[in-house]
Amino acid sequence: MIRRLALFVIVTALVVAAAVWLADRPGEVVVHWQGWRVDTTVPVLVLALIAILTVSSFALKLTRGIVGFPRRLLAARRARRTRDGYRALSDGLAAIASGDPRRARKLARRADKLLEDRSLTGLLTAQAAELSGDETEAERRFTTMVERSETAFLGLKGLLALALKRGDRVAALDYAHRAWALGGPTDGIAATLFDLQARAGQWPEAEATLAEAKKRGAMSNGDVLHARALALVERSRVTADPAEALKLALAAHKADSGLVPAATQTAALFHRLGKPRKAESVIATTWRINPHPDLVEASLALAPAENPLQRVKRVEKLVRANPDSADGHMALAEAALAAKLWGQARTHLEAALAERPTGGLYVLLAKLEREERQDEAAAGAWLAKSTTAPSEPAWVCTACNKGADAWSVTCPHCGTVDGLVWR
Repeated sequence: MIRRLALFVIVTALVVAAAVWLADRPGEVVVHWQGWRVDTTVPVLVLALIAILTVSSFALKLTRGIVGFPRRLLAARRARRTRDGYRALSDGLAAIASGDPRRARKLARRADKLLEDRSLTGLLTAQAAELSGDETEAERRFTTMVERSETAFLGLKGLLALALKRGDRVAALDYAHRAWALGGPTDGIAATLFDLQARAGQWPEAEATLAEAKKRGAMSNGDVLHARALALVERSRVTADPAEALKLALAAHKADSGLVPAATQTAALFHRLGKPRKAESVIATTWRINPHPDLVEASLALAPAENPLQRVKRVEKLVRANPDSADGHMALAEAALAAKLWGQARTHLEAALAERPTGGLYVLLAKLEREERQDEAAAGAWLAKSTTAPSEPAWVCTACNKGADAWSVTCPHCGTVDGLVWR
């Protein structure tokens, strides 16, 4: 502010000084032009020139204003259409978020008409069409979006969703590959791409996706390790070379020590190569984290010739790593029953009953009453309870809710990757 005031004072002083200087030295000016003669002084001539310039400038501005009026009118109309178009675009996206397909499509058509640029309205129109069930229009719009680098990721993501919806895994895998290759926002693409590669049996490619996802931070470290363990287990199962299969299975076990199939696969391969102690160590490590009946079976398979008492000791050694689990009590009870250790069997059956009563547990209690005490009445009472008790835990798919006889990376019924859980 002070600087501007100082500048104004200086300019004013200079103008006043120049005016005074000219007034003190008026001089004479004679102009001859086309038979005309004009006699005047220098100050008058300067004022006349200033007046002429001022009038000329005003006339020029007026002319430009008149000539440019239609253009400004069109620009104002265009700006108004653009403003209304963006408002329709914004309102349309809000309608999508609120699940109103009719309003969304109406606003999408209005935005299309006003903005006259389908690359801007493509997402709104595609989502509105998808919401209203018009997948053909949605696919066409998403495809148009792919043509522009700025909207390619959203277009591919939309096409991926449509392909998954109609069950076209081949197309979905292609769209997921292309979206992932753009290197932009991941937004769940890494997990989807891994899932599609796993369903297609592309395990090396799936591992490469996981490595890149870890580098980009697209998946948590825990999710990456678990998914990598799944891929390694499956590769181990289909590898003919025992040494290579063991290497893969051991890597899977190290990636996710709580994954029961990785532990059982590793233990079986160690046993096959004559390394039972390492097999036992792997099983015990996983039992400590995630006690499971498959681990008991894997441990017993390491010494199939053992007598019942030796089996009791083997199961006791395993269960010691996590002694309070219901599966541990059940395993010890079964081993004790086979060895006719009635008291030990009853102790563990009662402990399991307090934690997780199941039909199979009641059957074991009936067997104990019959074999230890020959008490058919008590055995019958336990058997009667078994008919209404919860069933034994099993591998069940979280997606289709169907059971499976054994664990596999993909559900044998619906193909969901990592869908089988023990419950």
